[in-house]
Amino acid sequence: MSNIVLMTRRVASAAATDMMHTSSRTTAPLISSFGNLSINNNNISAATTTASNNNQLNYFSSMAPKKSNIVELPPNLKFDPRAKSSPFYGADEVETSRRKKQLQKKVEGQEAAAAATTAAENVENNDDDDDEYTDIEDDVDDEADEERVLYDLSTKADVPRAIPLPKRLHVPVMDFNSGDEVGTFHLSEKTFGCDPVRVDILQRVVVWQRNKKRGKRNAGARTKTISEVSGSGRKVRNQKGGGVARAGHSRPAHWRGGAKAHGPKGNIQDYTTKLNKKVRRMGMRHALSQKLLEGNLVITNDMASNTHKTKVLDEMLNRFDVSGKYGVTALMVDDAQAKEGSEDEAFVHGGVNVNLKVASGNLHKIKVQNQIACNVYDMLKYKKLFLSLEAVRALEARLEK
Repeated sequence: MSNIVLMTRRVASAAATDMMHTSSRTTAPLISSFGNLSINNNNISAATTTASNNNQLNYFSSMAPKKSNIVELPPNLKFDPRAKSSPFYGADEVETSRRKKQLQKKVEGQEAAAAATTAAENVENNDDDDDEYTDIEDDVDDEADEERVLYDLSTKADVPRAIPLPKRLHVPVMDFNSGDEVGTFHLSEKTFGCDPVRVDILQRVVVWQRNKKRGKRNAGARTKTISEVSGSGRKVRNQKGGGVARAGHSRPAHWRGGAKAHGPKGNIQDYTTKLNKKVRRMGMRHALSQKLLEGNLVITNDMASNTHKTKVLDEMLNRFDVSGKYGVTALMVDDAQAKEGSEDEAFVHGGVNVNLKVASGNLHKIKVQNQIACNVYDMLKYKKLFLSLEAVRALEARLEK
C-alpha cells in the first residue's frame, strides 16, 4: 500500500516539472520577439491588484448616497420665491405631485373614517370624544405636511460668468439690419480691457458731468432786503386789542409787498467743478470695459437705416431685445462719415445717419449720438451700448492718446 502511494507522488511531481518546462519554452520566444518589452510576473500581479481595487472603488462609489439638491422653503421666511433676490428664484417646485398624493390619501382616509363612524354611531360618548380628538390631531399633522414646500436647486439657471481676458476682447460683429453675425473683431486692451473696473473713477466723472450740466445760475439776479424795500417803520396797528397778530412795520417777508427772505444777492452761483482730462479719459475706458464685462456691448458693422419709419427701427431692435414694451434701454453711438459728392452725404449729419436719428425720435428707450458726445453718464444710464466699427476705431484713437 505504501509503495502505491509513493509511486503516485512521483508521477505527480514529474508531471508538474514537465508543465513548468513547457511553459518556460513557450514564453521565451514571446519575450525575445518583442525586444524591448519585458514581462515580469510582479508587474502583472500589481496591475491585476490595482485593477481589482479600482473596480471595487467604482462599485462602492456607485453605492454611496448622492448629494440631494432638494431644499425645503422654511415656513418662517416671509419672501416670495419668485423674486430675483430669493435663493429659490428659477428653481422648480417638486412638492406638487407629493401634495396631490397626500390629498388623495386624506380624502380616502376621510371616506374610510366616515364609513367607520356611521357603523359605530351607537358607541359610548367618551369613545366618540376620543375619536374626534384623534381626527383633529391627524388633520393638523396633514396640514403641517401640506405646508412643506420643496424646490429643486438643480433646475436653476446657471449664473452668467464673465469671459476672462484676453478672450473677452474677441467679439462678434452683428449686422444692424438683420441681427445676424457677419464677422469678428478684436478690441483694444487699453480701451476695453481695464480690469478691475474702477468704480471710484466712474463716480468722480459722473459728479463732474452733473455739476457741469448744472453750470452757472442766477447771473445778476438780486432781490431787496427789508432795509431796501420802500415803506416807513411806523407801527401798523396797536399791539393789543385788535384780535389779530401783532405787527410792526409793513415790510416783513411774509407780507404782500414786503422783502424777499434769503434771496439772491447778485452773486453768480457756479456749480461747476474741475476734473483732469486724464481722469475723464480713464472714466471712459473703465465705462467701456464695464459694458464689455457685463456682456451688454454690441458691435455692429454700421448703423445705416434704409427708412425713417419708427416701426421698422423698432422691429430691428427687437432682435437685440431692445426697445418695445418689455425691451431694455440702449445707447447707440456711431461715427458715420460721408464722402463729399457721394450719395450718402445727404443721409449723414453730425456723424449720425439721418434716418436713424429721425426714426429713434419717438423711441424713449433709445438715444443716438456721435462718438464725440459719448460720455460716462449715458453709458451707465442705458442698459446696452451699441457701437459701430467706425465708432470703435474713433474711440480707441481718442482715448489711447
